[in-house]
Amino acid sequence: MKTYLLNQAKCNECGDIITSEHRHDFVTCSCHELSVDGGSSYLKRSFLSGNYTELSIEDDGKFQTRRKYLRWGKNFDENMNKLPETIWDTIENLNTGHIEAILDGGFCNIGIYLETFKEELEWRLKN
Repeated sequence: MKTYLLNQAKCNECGDIITSEHRHDFVTCSCHELSVDGGSSYLKRSFLSGNYTELSIEDDGKFQTRRKYLRWGKNFDENMNKLPETIWDTIENLNTGHIEAILDGGFCNIGIYLETFKEELEWRLKN
């Protein structure tokens, strides 16, 4: 079974780049030509003409690829105030305190994320 770090496509009709962040996150471009779904669980495309460019990234098992493309949804700010909407960012762009809070608080039990968060902290200590 393939694992995807990024489920993304570009509609060549309107130019929108759309991303499905998680399973059952069905996202449609502004001209309604293209939709993507599946997050990192599966790739699903719905389209009218098929005029789109695939931008998804499959997991190659390498830490540098994972930190660059694997995304985490932030729902709270640093003071634990609920954000109005989820902000998605790559692991390489999360600050160290946030990653530590995710691990210390037990907010992550998904293998690839847990592994990459730990590797990211180790990498930051060395670099």
